[in-house]
Amino acid sequence: MFVDHLKKLFKTDDVKPRIPHRSHTLISPYTDQREQGIVLLGVISDLSIGWNRGRQGAKEGPASIRRILPNTYSHSKLPFYDAGDIELVDDDTNFSTLSDKQAQVVHSLLHSGHFPIVLGGGHEISIASYQALSDFADDKAKIHTEWQVAKSIPDNVVALSATQEDPTMSYQPCQARVGIINFDAHFELRPTLSVRSGSAFHSALCYSKEHHRDFHYLGLGICDRANSQAMFKLAEDLGCEWLLDSQITSRNKKAVQAKLDKYIDSVDVIQLSIGLDVFSASIAPGVNMTQMQGVGLPMVEWAIKHIMASGKVKLVDIAELNPEYDYANQTAKLAAKLIQLISRCL
Repeated sequence: MFVDHLKKLFKTDDVKPRIPHRSHTLISPYTDQREQGIVLLGVISDLSIGWNRGRQGAKEGPASIRRILPNTYSHSKLPFYDAGDIELVDDDTNFSTLSDKQAQVVHSLLHSGHFPIVLGGGHEISIASYQALSDFADDKAKIHTEWQVAKSIPDNVVALSATQEDPTMSYQPCQARVGIINFDAHFELRPTLSVRSGSAFHSALCYSKEHHRDFHYLGLGICDRANSQAMFKLAEDLGCEWLLDSQITSRNKKAVQAKLDKYIDSVDVIQLSIGLDVFSASIAPGVNMTQMQGVGLPMVEWAIKHIMASGKVKLVDIAELNPEYDYANQTAKLAAKLIQLISRCL
């Protein structure tokens, strides 16, 4: 009785339970009818096995990122969707089938106005991404007036395409300039007859040549200890540009920005490819080939923000995550952090 009386005396007003504000990332299944947003596409591929002293396990990367991403805080204005995985059986023939399927899906997403983020997997996932973006940019170049060039028409020729403003000029589509910005310790330009580890962007180069398109490449975080002199010479001969990991520092930020600005101005659309081995093994242990030095996370984040601010980035690849060696999911958390950073810039 006495205890009940005390409870009544000190009883506080009922407090309504506080509903927590939902700020974690909500990822919905992707359907064709969805409004424009960020679409995650996993590619289960790992061609590093037995090549380039790579470690097996990168094909589990997409699942590892998906486990972490919903538990991170989202500040994106766009919704997140998940388009599932495209799976590979380990041989070159099946990789061609997988790559064609990936290119079709990414091309469709781009035409629907979505922003694809492709999750790997080895860096070979970037081949189909480049093909899709190159074809998409070529389609857009035919209808974008700002990508058209004027050509004079001879006086004795009547051109149906001549404009009313100037009947002596015919406006024809010019070539869309597709640029690759690759955060990676390796060039990924190794010439091979078939797709192998380290040859992703050489395959992209071959695709551009087949379609008579220019090839633009900028490597960021290239490690001079992980690439041979022959590879540096090949990159130079191909007209590629790069910055070493030792050059991408806060002290050298003005020079890095100047390099980025010059390259961004030289292209129309950009494929942003992030190989997680661009970071030091201290923050990215779960990659195919770890690096002792790498590029610091603050500089990579700053560079990504600067590149995204151009509005020219149309898709992103995140590659080289190897969950088998990823202590406490540290590298998967890093990948999720970069995805959130990119989503905030859209």
